[in-house]
Amino acid sequence: MKRIIPLALVAGAVPALLAGQTVAIDCPRCQVAPYFAGNGGFVGESADRGGVTEVEFFLVCGQTTISSKIQPDSDGIVRQVLSSASGFSCAEGAAGMLEVDNLKPGAWYWINDDQNSAVAPFIPKEAVDAELIDVTDPGGLEIDTPRGSIGTYVKHVPTGRVGIIPRIVPTKPIRGCSGMVGDETASDCHLGSSDDWRLTLSASEVLRPTGTAPEREVVITLHGENYITTQRLSVRGAIEHHTSVNAIRFGTDGGTPTDEREEGVNKWSVFVGTDDNRCLAANNDPDRLNEQTITFEVAAMAGAIPGLGEDGLETSFEVNCPDDAAASTGAELVPENPFPVD
Repeated sequence: MKRIIPLALVAGAVPALLAGQTVAIDCPRCQVAPYFAGNGGFVGESADRGGVTEVEFFLVCGQTTISSKIQPDSDGIVRQVLSSASGFSCAEGAAGMLEVDNLKPGAWYWINDDQNSAVAPFIPKEAVDAELIDVTDPGGLEIDTPRGSIGTYVKHVPTGRVGIIPRIVPTKPIRGCSGMVGDETASDCHLGSSDDWRLTLSASEVLRPTGTAPEREVVITLHGENYITTQRLSVRGAIEHHTSVNAIRFGTDGGTPTDEREEGVNKWSVFVGTDDNRCLAANNDPDRLNEQTITFEVAAMAGAIPGLGEDGLETSFEVNCPDDAAASTGAELVPENPFPVD
């Protein structure tokens, strides 16, 4: 956990925000809680954006911003309690702001009142500037709409019933861009960014074959979202590894376009062959059980908007010798992972 505290704060002094003042969080893809106060929690599914699975959240209370990162479980789900016990909460009843990054649509959160909890969905940050409505006040309720808030908190004091009402006027979502410039699908659409390009691997670890066993293949696939093409998409891949790594064969650097039955845009194959001098236990190579790293990068891409970012795009997988028993018999005890991984 990290706390970001402005220098203006002094010991024992936590000034409230000035009227109309807001705290800006540089997170354009965050999901935003329409209304947050006190404590509660949230749940959601990792968007696994760019191969990054961890989810980061920002909680603003007064002039203090608290942020932390969470690793999802094996199903990609994150669960986070926001309480004084966890170190993530605002003072009792005090209003704040909650934003969460790298979540798929469908995430939601709750805040606790003295008797009940109120639940509401997150709102994409890109929708925060949409038209706002005024929530109807029928009388007999406590209604709280902080200045500039995109949500209203409603409480019926006699029963303790509470709720959160988003104030954003829903609009038809803008479809993502696709196709070539001039196509109908390439106009009046949402254009993504360089962060929408990602790579997946058919296996993150490969056990070398031994003897006359066939090569092992790793397929690298390029995925893109919300992009358009200005010409035939041209993508060139490259691999890199230490000079001591033998029997690595790279297919065509231009790869192969995926077909309509496959996910992704383009794919490449890297083949791992035998290296018995290193892998057979009888040869007593001191490096036999040290893993070797093969790095794949998209070396160049042309014909797409948006293109790759300045940092390019790369991924890697590990090559290992089989254990003693498998190396002695020439058998592979651990099968390749049949499921794509980042």
